[in-house]
Amino acid sequence: MSIILTLVTTANRTRRFKQSDPQRITEILESLGRCAQLFSQRSLVVAADHSTHIFSPASLTRIEIETSTDLTPYLPAGSNVTLRALALGEAIPEIEINDTLISVPIDLFFEGGDTLSMWLDNNRPADAIERTMRISRLFEQPVLIYRPTTPGIGLINPQAMTRAAVGAALPDVPAGSWYASEG
Repeated sequence: MSIILTLVTTANRTRRFKQSDPQRITEILESLGRCAQLFSQRSLVVAADHSTHIFSPASLTRIEIETSTDLTPYLPAGSNVTLRALALGEAIPEIEINDTLISVPIDLFFEGGDTLSMWLDNNRPADAIERTMRISRLFEQPVLIYRPTTPGIGLINPQAMTRAAVGAALPDVPAGSWYASEG
């Protein structure tokens, strides 16, 4: 087994690293259980074969871990991965918003110009207040977990996001929202 780590920065630079040593892979995967603290650490150090890369976690927009292994057991307890990246040119599935389900496209925009097209497929809370809070607290989350276009798991730094564009009008927007037509 091997893993490929892809780190994208707010400078819209992408760095890729490969790891094939089983012990090192285990160390990396076990750290996923603490992913909620990943982007608030002082630094993230990647020790490569011939160099050492020291990243400011606040300057990372996202991290993807590519592997054929199911990484769900390594995620924090209660993690519900309801976001998946859309492949370039992928047809958008049918949008659905009702009392129990929300299935919509979302484009995420990050500092520095990185963008990520996502598909959200999630149960909607019965409580309208909770539905509204999910929208208003989006940027306050410590991490958003998603399925990349390759097998594996992705981690998004919400603090590096500048905007999220949902591809449908949401019925439960927070009080004080601005209503306007695009144009």
